[in-house]
Amino acid sequence: MLAKLFKRPGSQEEGGHPALDRLSRMGTHSATCTLVRTADGREARDQIGPVSLFRKQDRLFTRDRSIYLVPPGNMKRPDDSLAGRGEILHLEFNHDREPYSVDCQVVRRVRFSERLLNDMQSHISVGYKLAPLGHVRKESKRRSLRFGQLRTGGGPVVTPYFRFDLFVERVDDSAAPGERPPNILPYPGDDPLTDIVRGCDSPEAMVSLFRDLMVVSSVNQPEVHVTHVSIEPRSGKTELADMGMLPVLGLGGRQQGSGPKGALVHLKCPRPTRPQKGHPTGALKEGDALALRFVNRDPFDGRDVHYRWMCRVLRRGIETLTLKPKGMIQKQTGLPVLVSDFSVQGAGLLNSPLLETYLMGDAVIPEAPMDLQEALTGRRLLLHFHPRLHFPKDLQIYCPEVPAAFSVLGEIVRASLDDGKDGGRIRQLGVAFRYEVDDVDPESLAVTAWKPLREMREHRHFKEIHRALSSLLAYLDR
Repeated sequence: MLAKLFKRPGSQEEGGHPALDRLSRMGTHSATCTLVRTADGREARDQIGPVSLFRKQDRLFTRDRSIYLVPPGNMKRPDDSLAGRGEILHLEFNHDREPYSVDCQVVRRVRFSERLLNDMQSHISVGYKLAPLGHVRKESKRRSLRFGQLRTGGGPVVTPYFRFDLFVERVDDSAAPGERPPNILPYPGDDPLTDIVRGCDSPEAMVSLFRDLMVVSSVNQPEVHVTHVSIEPRSGKTELADMGMLPVLGLGGRQQGSGPKGALVHLKCPRPTRPQKGHPTGALKEGDALALRFVNRDPFDGRDVHYRWMCRVLRRGIETLTLKPKGMIQKQTGLPVLVSDFSVQGAGLLNSPLLETYLMGDAVIPEAPMDLQEALTGRRLLLHFHPRLHFPKDLQIYCPEVPAAFSVLGEIVRASLDDGKDGGRIRQLGVAFRYEVDDVDPESLAVTAWKPLREMREHRHFKEIHRALSSLLAYLDR
């Protein structure tokens, strides 16, 4: 009661509705309006066109959990005007070159006092009071096919031929990635060095661990994915050239003691072929840096663990490539998350309480799904994609040429609710790709520079994946 007595007349109320807070932060003052339901409850799709919202002192005017619409100027006839008794309007607008929308209900027609109009940008004394019916939604204009990884995802399912293992890391939103590498907020307890790796106190012990992991990783000839790491002389950037999968040699014999020979790794060296872009197997020389990637199943939880190991070429023979380790074996960090579907512009992630807790950090998780959706929208994620390829010989021509692992910086733009037995929970998070890797550290392969993905430039690896999988689906549908 006292608050009402001492409240300044004409003061603008802050907060009270998440949609109002977000519209105010975006600085929204105009939109494209569509009448979707009339005052008598009839469904419609009448284009009203561009409209303006009342502003006060260069800010969106809000009061009583509502915004206020300037009467549209394109109403030609009296019966075209809004009745102001419950119509539903769909407002669309852009922010940072991204489309957004919000649905509002016309509460009533209002008339502003002269005192209130003094600070208004619009001096029209009559307007419409609009109450938001939900949250501000980000509209995705999908221009390409989405491929499903799970049966619950959108688009044609492309497993078992192609799928992703994905690891997610939370990003501090305090600085843009273009200014400096983003600050990663690691998953609690996550460490790139496992306990068994920390127990290796010598290069010989590290090689012995590698041999053990290779022996249990496959019943057939174990292989590792090899990437050639070099520095481009002109730009000074790090170049990563895939050499594909190479068999590991010498696993069936006895470990060669604790001397220098026991600290070497032997791979089968493919015979030199005609020089191909991105495949420098015929040009390897002593001292070249190589990144070895391999997968091993964790015996405790049954999950696949992705490892990376930096080595240098010691000798290159006719049949054998001899490597010397230059670091410790590291596992991929981040929270494992299931990919529901993906396209050239983004991916759908299967939600879980563990993911929600990680993304919210120290903040309290809202109980209402719509409030949680609002809290998660706009958060940035570092996505580490590990493609898993299973193409039979007759389909090898459709296998995409992609690296064993690559990272993308994304942003949560939407969430979908489960309408099944878990109704009321967020089932899936939609992530849009915002930045791709521009440069990495040649020693650790850590990202040192990012470049933005504009609307007309899509992620290069996902473009290749889209091309290959589209051709695969066309072949299978013959």
